[in-house]
Amino acid sequence: MDAQRGIARRLVVGLPREGLTAAWERDVAAFPPAGVILFARDFRDLDDLRRLTARLRALVRPRRLFIAMDEEGGFVSQLAGHLVVPPNAALLARGAAPGDLAWIAQVTGARLRALGVDWPFAPVADVASEPRNPVIGPRAFGAAPDPVARAVAETVRGLRSANAAVCLKHFPGHGDTVLDSHLALPRCDASREALDARELAPFRANLDADAVMTAHVVYPSLDPDRPATFSRAIVHDLLRETLGFRGVAITDALEMKGAAEGRGAFETARLALAAGCDLLLFAFHDEAVRRARLELARALVDGAIDRASYDAARPRLAAFDAAHAEPGDDELARPLASLTPDDWEPRLEAIVARGLIVRGGLPAAAASRPWRVHEPAFAHGPTLAADLAAQGIAVTSEAPGVEVIAVMTRVPFAPAEIERMRAICRERPTVLVGLQSDAFLDDVPEAALRISASDATPLTRRVVARTLGRMVTA
Repeated sequence: MDAQRGIARRLVVGLPREGLTAAWERDVAAFPPAGVILFARDFRDLDDLRRLTARLRALVRPRRLFIAMDEEGGFVSQLAGHLVVPPNAALLARGAAPGDLAWIAQVTGARLRALGVDWPFAPVADVASEPRNPVIGPRAFGAAPDPVARAVAETVRGLRSANAAVCLKHFPGHGDTVLDSHLALPRCDASREALDARELAPFRANLDADAVMTAHVVYPSLDPDRPATFSRAIVHDLLRETLGFRGVAITDALEMKGAAEGRGAFETARLALAAGCDLLLFAFHDEAVRRARLELARALVDGAIDRASYDAARPRLAAFDAAHAEPGDDELARPLASLTPDDWEPRLEAIVARGLIVRGGLPAAAASRPWRVHEPAFAHGPTLAADLAAQGIAVTSEAPGVEVIAVMTRVPFAPAEIERMRAICRERPTVLVGLQSDAFLDDVPEAALRISASDATPLTRRVVARTLGRMVTA
């Protein structure tokens, strides 16, 4: 029992797929984890989120429970639809004035703590060096290491000012891959020298961060056999010994295919502990995780887990706990309306407007002819067509004078799809709008106008429509 409780304190778990049940609550009360990660699927609204975080903490008292959330802004946001959230990091970095990133992070951190969440898994410290990357892309602050390092530092400063813990991800860098580690095991074939100069730079510049999340990526120049999460050469030797990081190392979710392919929960957890990870992240807490907890406890008692390496995490975890108080009653009592500053949307809109990359121009006929909009379904907010109509632009479903093609994808287009867009552009004046990864814009030079937004939040779509409206009336 004691060994199981010790192993439980190395886990950060998601809720069961069926939500809180009496059996799950009994298990968590008996074996309190170090933390719980929440997703948008777990709560109906912000009041419900507050009730949920309070219930979770009550279950494990007197133990300290961190409540985590992937809250980067943009498309990695659990609060989207409940609050106006900032856009993707790539767009922020292009449009931010000095101090903007810290202000955004401070507001985000204060919002989260007021809702009972005290550990955002942010910021992303990856360098977006591979335009075809399907998982990082606009989540990163840019494609060059030094600007990314500075943006990460400012974001960390803002989160810290709100008393939120921070977690840099994904060490040693997930930006130079062409596979999504949720779906497969990527590899980064950069040389050690290239990794040192590019991928490691934002982490090296921010070693005072509270935590670092490992990447499920193979780096042959560092360890040809194991992804970073399972590599002692990377987690212990590089992160701890070479870089000197003294904070907490947590895995990315161990259910992801990059970690779990061919392995069960016990094996992924055992390998991560052996590599030197302090905390093990599971996006769901189910019977497989409970079995893994028991098997890990047995392995610990039997000596199959190296005790010295296991115990080395204790002071790091204790320091992490001591450095971050739970959200206080005054924070949790904040009216929900107060979570958004009065200047939040105007200031974000100004950042977005500065960050848009606009190439080309509209034909004269754009002012007098209707526009037809091709766009994906959005989870929140009005359509781009509705935003354009609000700017006084005539929108039609019939043969138009101008085509608008809005693209929201991080997956590279097949050549046939690129050729289809080029054909449309040759047929009539076309506006291409990139709402996530925007590398495809360079492949369609025939477009009359190309807009790189790198973000698809409702606020950004509104600014894109406003930009187009002003071009029509100019």
